[in-house]
Amino acid sequence: MKKGRSITLLSLICLVMAFLAVMTFISFPVGVKNYNGVLGAIEKDYDIAGGTAYNLTLARDNTEEVEDINEVISILEYRLTALGYQTFSVKAVKDPDEAVIDYDIRIEARGETNDYGEEDVTSLSSDIAVAAAYGELQFYGGSEADPTDEILTDGQVIDSAEYAGVVSDGDTTYYQVNITFTDYAYDEIMSSINAGTFYFRITLGDTELMSGSEALSASYFSGRSLGLFVDSEAGARQAALQISSGGLPYRYEVSDPMSVTAPYGENTALWCLVAILAVAAAFIVAFFVCYRGYGFIAGLTLILSLLLQALMLIAVPGIKLSLGGVVGIIFATVLTADGLIITAKRIQEEYSGGKMVKTAVKTGFRRSIMPVIGGTVACGIIALALFLFVNGTLKGFAITFGIGAVISFISNMLFARMFAALILPIAGYGDKFLNLKRAEA
Repeated sequence: MKKGRSITLLSLICLVMAFLAVMTFISFPVGVKNYNGVLGAIEKDYDIAGGTAYNLTLARDNTEEVEDINEVISILEYRLTALGYQTFSVKAVKDPDEAVIDYDIRIEARGETNDYGEEDVTSLSSDIAVAAAYGELQFYGGSEADPTDEILTDGQVIDSAEYAGVVSDGDTTYYQVNITFTDYAYDEIMSSINAGTFYFRITLGDTELMSGSEALSASYFSGRSLGLFVDSEAGARQAALQISSGGLPYRYEVSDPMSVTAPYGENTALWCLVAILAVAAAFIVAFFVCYRGYGFIAGLTLILSLLLQALMLIAVPGIKLSLGGVVGIIFATVLTADGLIITAKRIQEEYSGGKMVKTAVKTGFRRSIMPVIGGTVACGIIALALFLFVNGTLKGFAITFGIGAVISFISNMLFARMFAALILPIAGYGDKFLNLKRAEA
């Protein structure tokens, strides 16, 4: 490529990158939301941005003595995880009054972001109420549309219940919950259906979780599973959780919500940004020291890679950035730098073996393809395994590391080559520019 054209294209690309970098920090509106930069548009989890706290106090009319508070905490943690929360805090709190023997429970979490860019405390409060709900799961059935006679009391009714995703019916969207009955329950229900009209109702204490709006028939079942529809995703997830796990054996009163800062301080998000930029800056400086002009290629590649990762956190729905996610971004940055180092070493080897700079660069990039692919595939498998089999902050790590691994591959295969093709003609393919040396005879 001619020098003049290289300068023009490189200038345009740098202007686009500069624009993206500025947008990362300045305020801009998107619909009704007004974001304080791209970083403000990234949805952050409780351990970075803080959230809302609730105190659970044992109700005065509670009839069961709490034998193991740690078991209660484990149940609450399981339920919050099942509802989709990655980072949160559930702690037992002892009243300083020695006359009070019962523990309170403090839950801290962060709700989804609403249309105004604020935490949706309403949906979070609903989830907390579901996680701490009290009562026994009961299944009613009969010939009336609102049955009140409990049936199937001699055996377990529900084998499992799970959220099954979105179902569209024309312009209407529903959220499906699949309930799988035990063999015994299924046989009893089929007998009732064959005998006449059959309706059902599922309750937890005084709360109705689900009911059939029309009589059931055998055609509604897939095996032992019955698909039911709810108007909202949150409602479907909550119903599936309550049906599969029931309620707590103890009645708790939930306090009003209270705002809390991140557990590591209100500046946690800022320090996470500093950590990411510091790692990238350290690599860029190291590239300049070791490879001189190649540092321009590596530096621009790393910067563009980080900008794309930030944009992907906004573009991919449902991602909440946690501390684990920050670590995943840092690991992805290291993976990108590792690919750039491999390429640099391959170029040095080719030039040392006697090839001209332009040929050495071309061959070096070609020889680095397989190592970069191998590293990306290995990291992708690790990220996928963590995403499928772990929860909490490790899942946040898996999400950002998996996305980052893909962007790392694109950066090494495309961006680095692009910047090399633009920068090296400007530098005249000088060996000193790339700190290249011939092998000693």
